[in-house]
Amino acid sequence: MKHSFYLLLAISVLALSGCSSEPEERTELSDYKKRQMDKAKAVEEEMNKRVDNINKQLDESNKSKDDDTQ
Repeated sequence: MKHSFYLLLAISVLALSGCSSEPEERTELSDYKKRQMDKAKAVEEEMNKRVDNINKQLDESNKSKDDDTQ
């Protein structure tokens, strides 16, 4: 009876400790994710610049078109 209690206790402790521990991320994977995120941010910034330029051109075009019609 005592052995089964200790065995059950040991299994419970091992199960709880195994469930609560999170696997550590490898440094290479973490660095890769950081580089990919940096690249994505750079692409996003470039796209935002292009959108701003297109919007400026469109506004100028609409303004000159309005001036021509008056």
